[in-house]
Amino acid sequence: RYIEFCKSTIPFGLNLSGLRIVVDCAHGATYHVAPSVFSELGAEVIPIGAKPDGLNINDDVGATAPHTLQKAVLQYRADLGVALDGDGDRVVMVDHLGEILDGDEILLIIADARQAAGTLKGPVVGTVMSNLGLEEALRSRGIEMCRSKVGDRYVLETMQERGGMLGGETSGHIICLDRVTSGDGIVSALQVLQ
Repeated sequence: RYIEFCKSTIPFGLNLSGLRIVVDCAHGATYHVAPSVFSELGAEVIPIGAKPDGLNINDDVGATAPHTLQKAVLQYRADLGVALDGDGDRVVMVDHLGEILDGDEILLIIADARQAAGTLKGPVVGTVMSNLGLEEALRSRGIEMCRSKVGDRYVLETMQERGGMLGGETSGHIICLDRVTSGDGIVSALQVLQ
């Protein structure tokens, strides 16, 4: 049911066929679900960090160690990579050149797309640690940004207070409030792919 829920957060019929994606599950909670979500949407999936043993969670893999994903994307000549953390609420992505996209860059990509579609509401919420470049990039697109204290709890509170639908942290904790009420790395990655 969770796989189907994740897939329902993007438009019906969106097909990822033709994409080779490395999915790093950090030997954590998403080890079975994440590869299935992307492959059921048509992508060729190369899973890494998908063999949890109860002790190896986040051990040199996942969103907290994206260098492993960078190497795998280049090794497998993938189109992109998705690194989740152990409990699956954060995501960091890697492009086909092995360059990391952190939470600030992911926020910008999603905000840009939502604005173009006319569905962005309220300000984008970052934290006091968010890169000034994110704020300037959003401003140049006519998108307001406000900041909260560090922590997804504070990001969510500020989003609710200010009527925002998109917020997050540099760490890859992204909240798409029109899709989910907490950070979900798989859902956030799907919004970028959309």
